[in-house]
Amino acid sequence: MENNSNEVVEKMSKFAKIMGIISVCTLGIVPAFGMMALAVPIVFKKKNIRLDENQSKMCKLATILGIVSLVLFVIEFVLALIFV
Repeated sequence: MENNSNEVVEKMSKFAKIMGIISVCTLGIVPAFGMMALAVPIVFKKKNIRLDENQSKMCKLATILGIVSLVLFVIEFVLALIFV
């Protein structure tokens, strides 16, 4: 059971990292990708799930990329309001 649980955590960590990368690649146009990148690490912290070193790195990267994409979204929104 422990191995199966660890596999799910690994897949969710990879998912969060991929969503973070996609959100930055789209320059924050779709904030849902950034929110998904932030959601996984938040849920892991709330549930007190132990992460190994690789999973922890992926979650930290996902958090950073998610925040960057949401900041980009706000900047784009403000620019759209100014220039339109």
